[in-house]
Amino acid sequence: MRVWILAGLLLLCALQLHAQDADTDTTHAGYAPVLSGDVDYIYNVNGGIPTLLPQINPLLLLPLGSHLLVESRTEFTGFFERRNGTSGDYTGEIFKTVDYAQLDWLANTHATVVAGKYILPFGLVSERLEPVWIRNFQDLPIDYSIGTRTSGAGEGGMLRGVIAQTNSASVQYSAYYSAHSGVNQLQASRTLGEDVSVYFPNRHIELGTSYQRFREGHHSNNETAYLSWQPLQAPFDLKAQYDRSFTGQGFWIDGAYMLSQVPVANAFMKNVQLAMRVQDFHPLHGGGSGVPNIETQRVDFGVNYYLKSNWRIISSYGRQFTSKQDANIWNTGFTYRFTWPLWPEKKVR
Repeated sequence: MRVWILAGLLLLCALQLHAQDADTDTTHAGYAPVLSGDVDYIYNVNGGIPTLLPQINPLLLLPLGSHLLVESRTEFTGFFERRNGTSGDYTGEIFKTVDYAQLDWLANTHATVVAGKYILPFGLVSERLEPVWIRNFQDLPIDYSIGTRTSGAGEGGMLRGVIAQTNSASVQYSAYYSAHSGVNQLQASRTLGEDVSVYFPNRHIELGTSYQRFREGHHSNNETAYLSWQPLQAPFDLKAQYDRSFTGQGFWIDGAYMLSQVPVANAFMKNVQLAMRVQDFHPLHGGGSGVPNIETQRVDFGVNYYLKSNWRIISSYGRQFTSKQDANIWNTGFTYRFTWPLWPEKKVR
């Protein structure tokens, strides 16, 4: 009952936030603090074992003038399983994690200096697709831990920005150093790395690569290359990434298509998104460190329905293939994204 009550409260929170219609009059609050984030609920069945995963992920943005920004995201995730695996009541607990807490100094148009606990900029997923409300599939890629161990965050400093920008291309970069930290909610490993990508606005194509040196225990290199493409002529989104580390190598390809341009689609069908993802992973030196220790392939199919641009119903089916045992993976639920200004609005007349 506690699990379903929590799920109901999450849905009620989403409905209440959605019910707050924006004022049509122009408003202005200067550099206003904002509380944003998402409310999610996922029912997962992996190999016949059901799991309930409710989440609330608040994100605070606190500008200090025009050049300083404090930002932090906290994750409250429930993990509930049946007491006897496939039968009995649900039991579990709620975990709290500070994903990042950082200070950004906007030095100029080419450089932003970041200090504190920050998300490691490795590939497409960690900074961009990790939140459930953004990604097409609820499960992270098999090789997600490559470049994100041990906590997915760094503790130290980062420099990022745009090297050069023209009408035909822009080049962005990130370079960081993380020290070891065992402080509760501020855990991080000793790492250093960089990420560089080129974006072609006329083609909506981005090509990038990341490198990381992991400097704890067995020192090792982590590398990735990635592609993102949203064609101008169709509501299609394609993302692909190849990862390699001491513990293994693999790739994933994720494609999603909205039915909004299908001629026979009615008002209901135009809000439907179809998605497919293919993954393949090969372990090296025994695998481990968050990746499988046996060869693993997986294919996923998803159907998502957008009630609004920030509120959707999600569902997916996946089949995972290994030499030990194949398994079916099901996901259903909802995601809701909200943005809430924390400053009294001043109307401009």
